[in-house]
Amino acid sequence: MNIKPYTQFYKSIFPFVAGFAFVGVIAFGVFWGFLFFVSIALGFGFIGFNTFYKNQWYAYQNLGITKWMLFKASFVLNGILGLPIFIFLFILISFIIGDFSLT
Repeated sequence: MNIKPYTQFYKSIFPFVAGFAFVGVIAFGVFWGFLFFVSIALGFGFIGFNTFYKNQWYAYQNLGITKWMLFKASFVLNGILGLPIFIFLFILISFIIGDFSLT
């Protein structure tokens, strides 16, 4: 399995996902921001990709990759890349603020 198209797609949607995740962290805190990053922000990334890079869907279809396959790969990459970042943010904020609750 060639992983390059999946990583290229993830690089295309990452600015949209990261933007909405940043808003989620500011609005809801680190824990809920991470859940927002892994789940809902990915949907906004797909909407952004569909809006600005709509013609690139054909390139992925020509490679035999469906939207569902791209979504699953992006979801896994989001979890793998996002978990260390949000653990670091959680530790950093708890050192700065002190007692830090999840809710």
